[in-house]
Amino acid sequence: MDNLSGGEKTVAALALLFAIHSYKPAPFFVLDEIDAALDNTNIGKVANYIKEQSTCNFQAIVISLKEEFYTKAESLIGVYPEQGDCVISKVLTFDLTKYPDANPNPNEQ
Repeated sequence: MDNLSGGEKTVAALALLFAIHSYKPAPFFVLDEIDAALDNTNIGKVANYIKEQSTCNFQAIVISLKEEFYTKAESLIGVYPEQGDCVISKVLTFDLTKYPDANPNPNEQ
């Protein structure tokens, strides 16, 4: 494992996680920046896999800062600070299923 890159370790860990899930399913996943060490090609593959599986096998909450990942989402949630006397977090939600023409990858549905 020491000779693997960060991206290779991430792909191996995700493969193990999803294999365990196929044996003993979980109702949902919370995945925090799993794409941090991945290149854009592998980000797309992981995002597509999660999207395919989420239609029938599980739900996923994925935290990501990379456009390649969140452009494949059905909805987005944004959290940002509102400045004032005290810092308060505000939340925005977007249901992207209402905008089918906004898909930046028209060959992918």
